[in-house]
Amino acid sequence: MIIDDHEIVRDGLSMLLQQSFCIDGRICACDGYEAVKAAENFPADLVLLDLSMPGGLDGMSTLERLRKLLPEAKIVIFSMHDDIGYQKQAYEAGADGFLIKQLKRDHLIQSLDQILANQKVFDTHIWENGSQGVGFNLVDLPITKREKEVFVLTVKGYSQKDIAEKLDISVKTVENHRQKIGEKLGTHKRYEWVETARKYNIFYS
Repeated sequence: MIIDDHEIVRDGLSMLLQQSFCIDGRICACDGYEAVKAAENFPADLVLLDLSMPGGLDGMSTLERLRKLLPEAKIVIFSMHDDIGYQKQAYEAGADGFLIKQLKRDHLIQSLDQILANQKVFDTHIWENGSQGVGFNLVDLPITKREKEVFVLTVKGYSQKDIAEKLDISVKTVENHRQKIGEKLGTHKRYEWVETARKYNIFYS
């Protein structure tokens, strides 16, 4: 089930999902009320749900209603809003993932693969802020807290300069942290760091 008030988004997602997954049936809705009504007769396995929709029933309220109607479904927020507050709220309301519309095709499909394999896909800050029980936690890796921050930002595609500014440290310090991380992980190649991030279910853009 694809729920979005923009027809071009619904059509684009439909095409992408049909090309990437074996789909027996598909239904689209343009607002929350239409989605809730459809869910009464359509036992969806996967739901992609926008947050900002017209009609008086927003994405978060729709999520709460769909979770009751479709207890076994994987419900994923698919939104323009890359906000940790929204992600935490969605997680607490029963969402299985929170993906942003800026994601590249391959990253989107991979994230949906993870969700369909019973993994939760959210930004790592959610787990760091106290949500327990599922998801990703870098404490299992042999790196320090600061190295963890550098690792996550590197995987997310930030440059050394950007990381230095974001963490209020020097570029040289970032280089040193990356060097130590590489030694501990046994590789300095970014694509292999990305594979490690995927293994631990980091959500990244």
